[in-house]
Amino acid sequence: MTKQSEPDDCIWMVEGHAADANSRGWQPAELFEDDKRRVEEILKAIGQSKIGWQLSKDQFPKDNYPRPDNYPAADEQPVPQIFSNGFTFLSAESAEIVSQFDLGEGALYPTRLWHSDRVTPMPGKFFYLNVASKKDTFLPEQSLGAKDIGHGEWQVPRLTKNLELKFSEAALQGADLWFEWKIITNFFISNRLKQALEARKLSKDWMLTRCSVVVD
Repeated sequence: MTKQSEPDDCIWMVEGHAADANSRGWQPAELFEDDKRRVEEILKAIGQSKIGWQLSKDQFPKDNYPRPDNYPAADEQPVPQIFSNGFTFLSAESAEIVSQFDLGEGALYPTRLWHSDRVTPMPGKFFYLNVASKKDTFLPEQSLGAKDIGHGEWQVPRLTKNLELKFSEAALQGADLWFEWKIITNFFISNRLKQALEARKLSKDWMLTRCSVVVD
């Protein structure tokens, strides 16, 4: 028998890392150089980071410059709390909160953003977010709005009306940030992490969608 859910029996799907509004034209310093091997390594790491691979600090670029073909330039745009150039970044305020929670197999790695002159640093501190924990708690047969793309994988289209994703009670255990084995692109955070971001008024850029947990 399924009992009535408590207010904390929920998790949150993150869309802010993949949203166009939070995409920024930061380019790793190595991509300005003629080092094809390093470029290939970075592009591979970007792909791996999007599906929850555990990456080491050395796999992330140390420095990022504004892309010259991007308008407006990245250093002329506001810096969101969570943003992406392929990798997922956090501003210092969100990173401070996240660091207090269980990242499981994941990690935060410092990086530097520079103005177009490549001499003047952007104000503030910035971090890569490597989400590397996995859970298998999605209940597709009880959910609405997710798209079955085959091979046991599901996609959640953006701006889906009447979206209702449900997860098993195991989602409440373990890491506070994770990918689901059955869902591509999006990762998830615990309700306690969401509440901590909310308390500091940092959650808006994360673009969070509430997901129900079915408690047996």
